[in-house]
Amino acid sequence: MEKPLKIGIIGVGSIAQCHARGFLKDGRATIVNVCDLMEEEAANKATKWGAERSCVDYNEVLKDPDVEAVDILLPPSLHAKVAVQAAEAGKHILTEKPLATTLKDCDEVIAAAKRNHVKLMVCHNQLFYPPHQEAKRLVDNEIGNPIMSTSLLHGGFGASGWREDPVIGGGFLLEACIHRFYVSRYLMGEVKRVSCMTAKSTLELKTEDIVLVNLQFDKNRYGTISANRGAPPALWDDRTEVVGDDGMVIINGVEDCILGGLPLMHYKDGAWKSYMTPRVFGETAEGMEGVPEEVKFTTNEIDNKFVNTFYYVIKHFIDCVVDDKTPFVSGEEGRRLVEIMLAAYKSAETGKVVNV
Repeated sequence: MEKPLKIGIIGVGSIAQCHARGFLKDGRATIVNVCDLMEEEAANKATKWGAERSCVDYNEVLKDPDVEAVDILLPPSLHAKVAVQAAEAGKHILTEKPLATTLKDCDEVIAAAKRNHVKLMVCHNQLFYPPHQEAKRLVDNEIGNPIMSTSLLHGGFGASGWREDPVIGGGFLLEACIHRFYVSRYLMGEVKRVSCMTAKSTLELKTEDIVLVNLQFDKNRYGTISANRGAPPALWDDRTEVVGDDGMVIINGVEDCILGGLPLMHYKDGAWKSYMTPRVFGETAEGMEGVPEEVKFTTNEIDNKFVNTFYYVIKHFIDCVVDDKTPFVSGEEGRRLVEIMLAAYKSAETGKVVNV
């Protein structure tokens, strides 16, 4: 690649720093324009990230002849509108999840990207989390027939800003729990049926903050998702477990490792194998408190830094643009997840199991 890919970032909320770090770390891209409604914040981030320009109107980014690709980091209800306009402007598109909040909007984004021959990728960043990728290998090859998955999202991160508004943010189920859905599908296979219950822990909430989901996958596999954002502020628990008839895998969280700091554990033939964080602190499984002496461990190292997932996403996105490849999380993949999420909402509304 002779010249760096020139990027316009649209939206500088909390996740933008993770994305910008990815572009800067990769080295094959340069951020040239930064947009946000908060003019001073856009200017500050532009300076920090080495961008030449900043603005408050995303149309200025889309009209910028230097910008070759955009990174859309806006509330979910705005993704589709900006993505369609970006495609019409000939810009490659990386957008935060979800792709859109309706299937109609998803279809319009996909059609616009195809019509204008631009790449479209959705940031399902946890698919690029190395413990999830290794868990996928283990589920496919090392635990026999996968029977059931359990995925959690419990934390004290009450809704604020646009996340409080289900029209703008899409709701807790769509905006936050989508990670648990796409990880479960990645590990277990295609979803066939979904049942869901949602609730509000307090009456004044505008959107649900409690979610319980049952999933039926292909090949007679099953899964559950349990989520709430009313836990104590210091708690973050986003574990996923898969049990097979010849083993078990525990991905011990993504944004935090709640069980003794082990990113990934694999049970087979009566022994646990643990994957360790790179040994910056010199810890080993055998030396950690709370591990019974009779449990046998072996250790491997694996990158479990949450922020690095965005670097891996962006590295893949740049690869796709430069080498003309289809993104792993294409527009069609993003649409499929929205379809499953909307089926969950339908189930919660009707009290019925919904086929997808």
